[in-house]
Amino acid sequence: MRVLGVTNFGVMSIVMAVVQYAIIIVDYGFNFSATRQVALNKSNNKKINHIYTVTIIAKLLLLIPVYIVLFAYITINGFNDISYFLLLGSVSVLGSVFFPIWLYQGLEKMQGIAISSTIAKFLSLLSVFILVQKPEDIDKAILSQSLGYVFTALISFCIIKKSNVVRFTTITFKEIFSSYKDGFDLFISNVTISLYTTLNVIIIGYFGGATLAGYFSAADKIRAAAQGILTPVQQAVFPRVCSLVDSGLTLKNIVKMYGLKFIAFSACITLGMAIVGYPLSLWYYGPAYRVSSEMLLFMSPIPFLVGISIVYGQWWLVNINKTAVLRSVYVFASILHVAMAMALTYIAPTFGVIISVVITEFLITAIFIVMSYKCRVKV
Repeated sequence: MRVLGVTNFGVMSIVMAVVQYAIIIVDYGFNFSATRQVALNKSNNKKINHIYTVTIIAKLLLLIPVYIVLFAYITINGFNDISYFLLLGSVSVLGSVFFPIWLYQGLEKMQGIAISSTIAKFLSLLSVFILVQKPEDIDKAILSQSLGYVFTALISFCIIKKSNVVRFTTITFKEIFSSYKDGFDLFISNVTISLYTTLNVIIIGYFGGATLAGYFSAADKIRAAAQGILTPVQQAVFPRVCSLVDSGLTLKNIVKMYGLKFIAFSACITLGMAIVGYPLSLWYYGPAYRVSSEMLLFMSPIPFLVGISIVYGQWWLVNINKTAVLRSVYVFASILHVAMAMALTYIAPTFGVIISVVITEFLITAIFIVMSYKCRVKV
């Protein structure tokens, strides 16, 4: 960020936000639907092989329209800087296809995620420090981030090969289409979630320019890092909750066993962001990014709200097959957010989108709680 400068960093952030949409398409809803299938069949090796093969092939098929759109864009607009940046960023999409995070989660073999992710992210970070030396090195910065996904996929593939956990097997197109059907509601949810997460930097870039997008992205990186502490906990607990709900446990049981602890954990992250986030980010980024530090302070309630929504949304509603509820809530919330964000960004360019995100997360969390208690027992 310091080497590229705030404007070039903003350009890179906008490009990577577009690439993230491609990743959302190929990931579909498999990170929850395939995880759940694996968790419920982890003692059946033959079934696990089928789920693994079906999911990888299904993701590869989704990669085709992604590259069709990319090459159509390049054909229409010519091979300019943005086309080049998008092509480099698309490398991360390939990595996303072959990283079976859903398999590790379902089998509760979290050491696979820990090893592959840690080594891959270290190599990606190392490449940033080696390759990004001047403001014009946007392409190298994008490539370094993309390589993180590729490294993760390669390392995880080696771990799977060595441990012989799973192998490819023969499948049918009917099974592939069934996997799309199973994950459809979750896919729509992921797309709509992106409208109040990933799209934000694009909205700010459009209304406020690349510089303001750079300030926002700088703050959002720390918010994402802090909130990311929730991810490994969520990934470890989700398959266990799948099994417990399938065995007949109620919402009250799940909240008591795991939910309250997870919500308390997310509250600690929010308090940490609110108390030390501003001075820490100001020191880390430098005085030139003071606006980013102020943005981070406004973002501090988000991890707490997300923590609650994970408990009642992903842990409960998904496991009682109420994915249609998630889809409807996310569609409603995302449409509301986009309209609200555009209006607020026009009025207050610096903080408009952030205020809209906090309001949206609060509404989603409140609706999930209400719907969960309406469906407090698995039917």
